[in-house]
Amino acid sequence: MISEKELLDAVGRLQRDVLRQWIEAGLISPHHEAGSYVFDEIDVARVNLVCDLSYDMGLGHESLPVVLSLIDQLHRTRHSLRAFAEAIAEQPEEVRITITTRAQARLRRPADR
Repeated sequence: MISEKELLDAVGRLQRDVLRQWIEAGLISPHHEAGSYVFDEIDVARVNLVCDLSYDMGLGHESLPVVLSLIDQLHRTRHSLRAFAEAIAEQPEEVRITITTRAQARLRRPADR
């Protein structure tokens, strides 16, 4: 965990007032300790992501929540798929082959509209 000052020092292009706006908007969710913000590795990575989206890609304040929500959804989906893949890998070979065959057949079909 690092302090707000340490975070701002580490991410030189970030201003304190901008960080506070992102926190108030719910884009960054740091922990509170002794009346101040502290940030873990995931918070620091998210701050860097928001900086990249905002400063490097030019996303406006109104677009950031939408893009971050989509990124969060993708992250949850990847986590779920990884859990399914691990559960399938634990199954007997016959079951794994059946699942793989059926999944491949479904992937070849055009998406239902």
